[in-house]
Amino acid sequence: MSQDLEELFGEGSGAPQPRLRRVVILLVVGMITALLGLACSSVPGGALILLAWVAIEKEMDRVESGFLPADARRPIARLRTITLVSVVLVVLLFFVQLFLMCGGYYDLLWRAALTMLGGTLGS
Repeated sequence: MSQDLEELFGEGSGAPQPRLRRVVILLVVGMITALLGLACSSVPGGALILLAWVAIEKEMDRVESGFLPADARRPIARLRTITLVSVVLVVLLFFVQLFLMCGGYYDLLWRAALTMLGGTLGS
């Protein structure tokens, strides 16, 4: 605790580092969940992508406030761009899912899957 307090006031031994690993994990898990969620719902993946967006914006604020060194701006800006592209992709996935739902494709998909599963279990 005292080491964190010392680093807060610039007296610690280490320089603060951007927390990018959490953002990358949220992005990867969010995109996988959103893509797999096309079978039923992409909302959980979209929520993870939004959490990544909030986290990367906080990191950018840390750079702009001077807490993080200026050389951390480039990787954070790159990851911020990737996060914004991911948000756009998830919004597009939501529209694809809306089209599939309104078109009745989910009824056909799940009916075929249940029929195939019932045929496999019934044999």
